[in-house]
Amino acid sequence: MASSGKKQAFGPMAHGIISMLGAPHVPADQIGGSDARLAFLGVPYDGANVCIGRPGSALGPQGLRIASQEYFSWSFEWDVDLREAYGLVDCGDTRIVVGNAERTHQNVEADVTKILTGGAIPIAIGGDHSLPIPCARALSTFLGEDKRMGYLAIDAHMDAGYSVDGEKETNCSGVARASELPNVRPENVAIVGVRGSLNPREWLDLIRERGISMYPMREVKERGVEAVLKDALDRVWDGTDGVYVTWDTDSVDAAYAPGTTEPEPGGLTSHEIIDAARIIGERGFTALDNVELAPIYDLSGITGKLVWCVLAEALYANAKARL
Repeated sequence: MASSGKKQAFGPMAHGIISMLGAPHVPADQIGGSDARLAFLGVPYDGANVCIGRPGSALGPQGLRIASQEYFSWSFEWDVDLREAYGLVDCGDTRIVVGNAERTHQNVEADVTKILTGGAIPIAIGGDHSLPIPCARALSTFLGEDKRMGYLAIDAHMDAGYSVDGEKETNCSGVARASELPNVRPENVAIVGVRGSLNPREWLDLIRERGISMYPMREVKERGVEAVLKDALDRVWDGTDGVYVTWDTDSVDAAYAPGTTEPEPGGLTSHEIIDAARIIGERGFTALDNVELAPIYDLSGITGKLVWCVLAEALYANAKARL
């Protein structure tokens, strides 16, 4: 068959370094000198994982990079090429300080700040669900106290623990910490998809005391993903200048996403989470993460592929709406 003369689509799948979607590697401190408008950052850390029984999410960034090799950057459904639309780059992994969550989070915050000041949208890949604590803090500082920020969590768990044995930066406290940021009002914080009894009473007490909006999975099933997400997005974008979105893999039903550190039944289907990603992408986000992908439990590889497809859907939708 004669060649069209265009670059061959399968090349990045077959050779080269393993990066997110085969994107070029650009360190976070060099984003400003590149054409990147979106940058992936790996955070292979699960040392702040204090509230669940099994580790494994430290391998999440590596697993997602491998899963992304199965896909092209162009989608016929959207007629968008992610690498062309965003100048997509992979910043590699944040430097992890083993055994020290505080210093690791400082490194994450510094890298996310470099990406933001370089003019790109950061997408952080964990790692445990302490990840949004330094990432949201970086966005809050970047926006400044004169600008308001919203926070949206898609999660099976409230993550509203004030502290765990005195520790305040754990996988149980992302929502609590976000609602304390100086330019975040609790009415601009929303959680979607909460279910199950791995949500202690004190978490619900904090959510109610602070006036945070929560949409349990039962409400999502009764009203539908689109109606609930539109309500939640209206809240987090109401009067704000930027929104941080954190997506926990365990928001998806364990039948569709077994490769996570805390699989829970009764969650979103693969269709529903992809629809949710589209809705979020169309509305917009300023920074985004995915956490708790654990490839060691993902024997068939379906969870990694789902996580990539969800992130890609959000990016395709966002690019179509804005670029």
